[in-house]
Amino acid sequence: MNLKPKGEVEIVLTTDLSSLRGNIERISEMIDQKVHVAMDSTVVSYNVQINARTEKPIKSYRVDEKGVHEVKPEGDQLEMDLDVAKRQEPIKDVPEEIGREVVDAFILSGLAPRPEGWYPIEDWVAQLSKGVTYQWLAEENGISSGRIIDLVDEYRRAVAPSAAAWDAWRKNKVEQPAGETEADEDDEDPGVLHEVGDEDLNDGVESDHDEEDAEELEDLDKEEETEDTLSDWERQVLGEDPQTPGASDKPADRADIETVILAERPVFEDIPYDFPTLLERRKGGETWMQIAGTLGIPSTKLSAAWSKYKKRVAEQQGGAA
Repeated sequence: MNLKPKGEVEIVLTTDLSSLRGNIERISEMIDQKVHVAMDSTVVSYNVQINARTEKPIKSYRVDEKGVHEVKPEGDQLEMDLDVAKRQEPIKDVPEEIGREVVDAFILSGLAPRPEGWYPIEDWVAQLSKGVTYQWLAEENGISSGRIIDLVDEYRRAVAPSAAAWDAWRKNKVEQPAGETEADEDDEDPGVLHEVGDEDLNDGVESDHDEEDAEELEDLDKEEETEDTLSDWERQVLGEDPQTPGASDKPADRADIETVILAERPVFEDIPYDFPTLLERRKGGETWMQIAGTLGIPSTKLSAAWSKYKKRVAEQQGGAA
């Protein structure tokens, strides 16, 4: 681009010869003529709002076969339920870019949010993708080509964040290994991009007990997995040498207690949970965290009840948990 005298600007465009085949004569006719040119960028620029404190996006999206859905921040919903005043977090805009062809493909998929107003912007995008010019659209719709360009660009920017989430979702579907179930997809939740700042959800609303409960059951799961895989050398280092006289005869050994629980299935009136059945589920691959979730009880409550149950069984066997 060159600045010329009298306020004129000279713009030089270069292109390869192959793209001009069949058009050179038409271009030559434009020499010394007034020509209107419309150019489309190959990328769509947009801003993502993020929490300046946590550096996490404010909005998140869930994608499925029906479209892209904005996920309501759990923290906001919880604050509404508890009538807690929402804390104002500093927000900043971060510039992002996405390929125009991705955004247009999202629009043409039929999953994009409908544009506001009476303008058939989706139809315009479809026609532009087939080679129709902005000038032709302007003549057909009775408005200026510049107005059409502005409307299309504005719509592309508006749906760009959703298009990014949709693009990641469809790529994941293509790359997903054969035979993987929908449950596996849900576990990974690939369609959710721009996650809300999770660490903010409990601020001023919930205590730290749930986190401690979760850690306690996670530690219990890890402890049991470790005990199941200890070698003789590791047991010796930990003071549990299997060669130590009487060590393997202890009735309170965890493996022995669990064997008793599964064989005799003891029941205690003051312990309401069917731990023999729950232990079978644990042996089947579930974690204590998962079991607590299916029972709909706090993880600490299940952990305390399990410890009490094992101790009671050990006492019946003449040992201590």
